[in-house]
Amino acid sequence: MERSTVKNKLLQWIVYNKSLIFFIIFISVFIGSIFLGRYKINNLSYKNIIEGFIDILSGREALDPGFLILYKVRLPRVLLSSFLGAGLALSGLVFQQVFKNPIASPDILGVTSGASFGAALGIIFPGQFPGVVQISAFIFGMFALIITYAFKRASRNMDILYLVLSGIIVSAFFSALLSLIKYLADPYQQLPSIVFWTMGGLYRANWRNALGAGAVVIPSIFLINSLRFKLKMLMLNDNIARTMGLEVSSFRNFILCLVSFVVCFSVSIAGTIGWIALIIPHITRIILGFKNKNIYIITSIMGATALILLDDIARCISTTEIPVGILTAMLGAPVLAYLVIFKKSL
Repeated sequence: MERSTVKNKLLQWIVYNKSLIFFIIFISVFIGSIFLGRYKINNLSYKNIIEGFIDILSGREALDPGFLILYKVRLPRVLLSSFLGAGLALSGLVFQQVFKNPIASPDILGVTSGASFGAALGIIFPGQFPGVVQISAFIFGMFALIITYAFKRASRNMDILYLVLSGIIVSAFFSALLSLIKYLADPYQQLPSIVFWTMGGLYRANWRNALGAGAVVIPSIFLINSLRFKLKMLMLNDNIARTMGLEVSSFRNFILCLVSFVVCFSVSIAGTIGWIALIIPHITRIILGFKNKNIYIITSIMGATALILLDDIARCISTTEIPVGILTAMLGAPVLAYLVIFKKSL
């Protein structure tokens, strides 16, 4: 009888703490993905892995080819996909809450279009140097955000609708500039690079990008989670939020700039990876409801898990790697259609 009671309490605790379940799923997918790929490293023992990490930490060079693939290729790629997936999913949730619109996504302020134009400009830039594409994408992504807010300020209207309209204008402008760059680019070398980059992919994964993404995304997750009460206030009517002591305009601008920075950094590394920011928040709300206090952390975990799985498919489904942005769109559109038609969760 006592054992049955203990088991029931344990089951109730696990069900109540859904974040633990999602974290266990994430860890399982993370570890399994390291061993997935066209080059089989199943014969790599735990002893080889431990010895390899000891060699790396001791300053010696690891010699086992299986460990080198795991350490230099697979591990940074899985880390990068987890960080970017978490950042995109969290950004999508925040955008949907701030704009009070279930189909809002990070590209609503023109950041994605600006970063895509910046990347294309970096590709055709005559004086190529390491990281020029990523740097240019990041600079123009943030520049697009600045222009959007400049248009909003010029309108002299505090309504958030004018911020959306400003974002649409900026997005259309940078999309036109991107088309111009494609038209002027060398059709044999530069144009294929631009098209492939805009499809989105994690083939640029390395330790520098992975650690940089972690340094941006992880603090953002905890900061946004610490501000969850103010974000809930922001979902109310602006006048009600002000009576509760919230500086609506300044807080909204701060939180949008924060998540736009995360999105801009993600786009500068991996290109345009859509639908993660749109779909994952809906799935999280279906599972957890709207009032769960851990919704921001669990959304991040689900986004990380989803992008890891999609990247596994992208690099394992065929002999050539498929841009993961194609897969997110192919799977994201039917999922959204299902939610609209059957779940009616929007």
